[in-house]
Amino acid sequence: MASMFKWLDERLDLRRAKRDLLDREVPARLTWWHTLGSATFTVFLVQVITGTTLATYYSASPDHAYDSIQYISHQVASGSLLRGIHHWGASAMVVLIIAHMIRVFAVGAYKYPREINWLLGVGLFLTVLGFSFTGYLLPWDQKAYWATAVGTNIAGTTPLIGGALVALLRGGSELGAATLARFYAFHSLWLPLILTVVVALHLIVLIRQGIAARPRDLEVGAPAKTNDPKYPEYYREAYAATKRGGMRFWPDILGKDAIVSAAVVLIIVLIAVLVRTPLEAPADPTDTSYIPRPEWYFLPIYQLLKLVPGSMESLIAVGVPSVLVLVLLGLPFFDRGSTRNLLHRPVALVGLAFILGGAGFLIGAAGRGPRASEAGPVLSSVQRAGRALFQSQQCGGCHQLAGQGGEEGPDLTKVGLRHSVGWLHSFLESPSRFHSESRMPAYGPPALTHQEIEELAQYLSSLRGREEAPPQFYDTFPPPHKP
Repeated sequence: MASMFKWLDERLDLRRAKRDLLDREVPARLTWWHTLGSATFTVFLVQVITGTTLATYYSASPDHAYDSIQYISHQVASGSLLRGIHHWGASAMVVLIIAHMIRVFAVGAYKYPREINWLLGVGLFLTVLGFSFTGYLLPWDQKAYWATAVGTNIAGTTPLIGGALVALLRGGSELGAATLARFYAFHSLWLPLILTVVVALHLIVLIRQGIAARPRDLEVGAPAKTNDPKYPEYYREAYAATKRGGMRFWPDILGKDAIVSAAVVLIIVLIAVLVRTPLEAPADPTDTSYIPRPEWYFLPIYQLLKLVPGSMESLIAVGVPSVLVLVLLGLPFFDRGSTRNLLHRPVALVGLAFILGGAGFLIGAAGRGPRASEAGPVLSSVQRAGRALFQSQQCGGCHQLAGQGGEEGPDLTKVGLRHSVGWLHSFLESPSRFHSESRMPAYGPPALTHQEIEELAQYLSSLRGREEAPPQFYDTFPPPHKP
């Protein structure tokens, strides 16, 4: 090993790299809050590893995406655990990067000379949200389909470029195979490439500038504004003074980073083991009754849209996120005060409290709102086609389902417990054969084909309410018709 290290050191100057990266001095008395950036980077690496492994079993097509998720969860060794780590790791990454940005904001670390790194951090935050949005659709279940439909519709309300955005995201006017392929490409190719480049630039700038010191060490005797010609010289001297405590990046800082990162990964694994990774019924474009609900980090804008009139939806959906992004990007340039401690910046403190409080209120309000109905039995493709026929033929005008619909005909909420598919098929073809006084029209050919009648009968047979008891059929067929 010594010979190998010597051989590499002669060619790559590893000793100098170690001295520049690991043995460099850092500001004294740094807190555990400084580990949030490293924890976020660690979770990103976990997402890369688990995502790459899952991608080897995933099929990005509407016909096979859901089945491939089921295969991963039930057939692949540790597949359910890997999927759980990837799922909960996505939420952990959002939490960590938000917490990291709040810490940077609280200590004024976006100010001179760290403006570029702040902009890169905002780019990282937006890219992580892009990961979350594009990852929605990949399971191709009900939540994936309908939440993506809502999200792309919101993008379509953008003035001037809304139509182009929808076409870019969906690959056409409707959600389908092209949409899934594009989201998979964004999620597994483009966004990882973008994030890797931005992370690399972020780390390069961080190493070049050093870790941000405590606010109090950069405030005593500072000029009032960071754009004061005297401020750069003051900053260099004040920052150099913070390094006189004798701390090294290794092991003083990197040791803390390793402890917190390991704890975060352990928590994600425990959640993946103890909490079931959600997967709803397969995506069904005909099920317009489904109530889509995004993940928690998109709930504030989701709830805000429900509180404003329809005429203002475009303004809120596009305007609010755009304003927030512009504020984040412009923050280092319009906040030129040299004061860094959040408690000494009342406008910044009130603004942060307003945003966090408002987001928390909206998330809480969304949690009290109506939820999607509990998932019933997974419908087959034939049954889903039958449900589409049930809606197109306006059967709900005469029959009730779960308390909704007309009252002229019998309630069909539990019809599947009373009659078999064969009986339902025959009855739909000619109701008068079974009940001579029936006012229900016959749906036999040419009104519907035999295949369509079978699809409708298969759907009706799936209607069994919430009961789990086995069906007790009461099928009584009329005698054969004699010519």
